[in-house]
Amino acid sequence: MRSARESLHLTQAELARRVGISRAAVAELEAGRIQQPRAAVFARLSAVLGIPAAILLAATGVGEAGAASLAGIESDELVVMAAAQQPTANWIGNTLRLMLIDDQFSLTLQGGRSSASQALNEVLWKDTPTQNFIGRYAVQDCELGGRRIRQGDLLVLGLAAANADPQVHPGSFADSGINRAHMSFGHGEHGCPFPAPELAEVIARTAVEVLLDRIPDVQLAVAPDDLQWRPSLWMRGLFALPVRFTPVTRLSR
Repeated sequence: MRSARESLHLTQAELARRVGISRAAVAELEAGRIQQPRAAVFARLSAVLGIPAAILLAATGVGEAGAASLAGIESDELVVMAAAQQPTANWIGNTLRLMLIDDQFSLTLQGGRSSASQALNEVLWKDTPTQNFIGRYAVQDCELGGRRIRQGDLLVLGLAAANADPQVHPGSFADSGINRAHMSFGHGEHGCPFPAPELAEVIARTAVEVLLDRIPDVQLAVAPDDLQWRPSLWMRGLFALPVRFTPVTRLSR
């Protein structure tokens, strides 16, 4: 832990301030004299130092109870990053991309013909951030889509493919803004749990509305074909979305 702190050029006092503990507590942790620190403290230390919690556990001699608690936090953090933070960020990015390259979508959104919520819902149909999901195991033999599924077979859930199924959503996406029958959040017992979809929409809607309010002349700075997607079978999101806009002048008070 001390080596990691020093590699970041942090004093014990600076690390303590970032984590929200006393300098003396940092010294005790580095000396291995605190056996059962609060799990939340270790989670913050892990984030600040960039060290997995498991390595910190070994370095500071945390007991089994603390290790179990931290393992639970680490698991929860992984779920939040993989199934919440990244999909929400991609949802915002995919919405802005569509607004910048699709004139009809842009006119509908920026012209006030549809709300930001409707535009975001349309993106969940057209360009959902979670394309596929690692999957489910069949609990019994069955037939699905003309395919024989055996008990124990692993199924990968194709959420984007389900949204594009012509039997589910035939023709154009004309009503996508108000039709919430998509599969982007899954469905049923293993769907995205309440209130996570609602929280994600609040975050995404706020981002889009604030951007349109503050920089309404935003334009794509590169050709649409030059945008690069992150290589992933599961998520759909861009590496970057370069744009041009007129800087806003802050009014002095």
